[in-house]
Amino acid sequence: MRLSPALIFLMFLGAAFAGCVGPSDEVPCEEGLTTVEYLPDPDGVTTANIRLADLDGDGADEIFSTHPLDGTITRVICDDNGCVEQVFDQGFIAPVRTHIVDLDDDGFTDIIVADIGILPPADELVGKVVMLKGLANDEFEPTILIENIGRTVCAESGDFDLDGDLDLIVCEFGNLEGSLFWLEQSENNTWIRHNIDGRSGVIHAFPFDLDGDGDLDIAVSLSQVSEEINIYRNNGAGNFTKHSLVNEYDSFYGMSGLEVVDLDQDGDSDIIYSNGDTLDMDLPEGIDPHSYHGVNWLENDGSGEFTRHRLTNVWGAFTGHAVDIDDDGDLDIVVGTLQITEFFPDWDRIDIVILENDGNEQFTRYESTQILRYVMTFDSGDIDGDGTIDLIGGSHRISWPGPSHKGIEFVWTPPGSCA
Repeated sequence: MRLSPALIFLMFLGAAFAGCVGPSDEVPCEEGLTTVEYLPDPDGVTTANIRLADLDGDGADEIFSTHPLDGTITRVICDDNGCVEQVFDQGFIAPVRTHIVDLDDDGFTDIIVADIGILPPADELVGKVVMLKGLANDEFEPTILIENIGRTVCAESGDFDLDGDLDLIVCEFGNLEGSLFWLEQSENNTWIRHNIDGRSGVIHAFPFDLDGDGDLDIAVSLSQVSEEINIYRNNGAGNFTKHSLVNEYDSFYGMSGLEVVDLDQDGDSDIIYSNGDTLDMDLPEGIDPHSYHGVNWLENDGSGEFTRHRLTNVWGAFTGHAVDIDDDGDLDIVVGTLQITEFFPDWDRIDIVILENDGNEQFTRYESTQILRYVMTFDSGDIDGDGTIDLIGGSHRISWPGPSHKGIEFVWTPPGSCA
């Protein structure tokens, strides 16, 4: 089967490192981020999340995407002959995120799925976490790990109690009711729930060792009622203590994306987060969304203390992904936006922003102002095994009138290459 442009768009970064690249002589040399080709797809399914992982162990990453409006998950495998896709629809209602890991330690990689159940904010207990259990011959068997919970938006693995097996941290976003909890993997395929925070609005939770003490802490972002970035420190036995990093008291702050990464490459984990959820529709009249929305870096000093840096303002900032886009050894940031211009018709749309790092965490901004809309997710890796970085993004179409291009190809031309 061919790879549907409904699914993703690709930034082929490796080809652009050498200089100016384009499909024909009609494309002028333009430094920065340049549009090369549109892939229109008016009927394609929306994509909520992209994850790259080498599930089959062949050295090339595969693409895993979730489609909540279609109730499916897609796995895309690429090689020199093109790409094929495998669609999973085993009883999902509205899957929004995947996590690829051998959860049960049986030698076969599993696909962990967070199923939100219903997209609009609600307190119905329609969420669940499903494991597509890996079997021989590249087959998968669905197993429900927990169900009848609030709207569920994440499930990430880690050994939180240091007992040698993998547990799960779960984001139960809900609406007015929700929680952050972890599931302890116990004997006989049973799971024990441990509550961490009883508030709704948890949108991301990523395990990492904050302070190098050997246990897994958790970086968490909350929206809805609270607009926060918190660290939950682990005492090594799965007991967590909250430490607040960011607490914005304006409900219209619009907390959105979160990524844990060593941005300055000093050996500890930092946090990149974005705020710009334009579906937070309570922005007061007369407030400039550009002054509130943007991308931020929380710099870790190595002991778990953070310094906050505002990297750029961009209204509708929804996700920021760190990747070495220009192959110079440092990490740049690619920003996707959820810019609903029907809410803010007087603001020019900026679909994608690239923040190019000079190696000292000083960033130069480049923009794409084309017709691709609602880029809510990125991941990067090597999907074709050629040794170069591929950046994969997903577009989540919003149902308003206007163009609905779902795929686009870009080229990155490093500064100075057009001279």
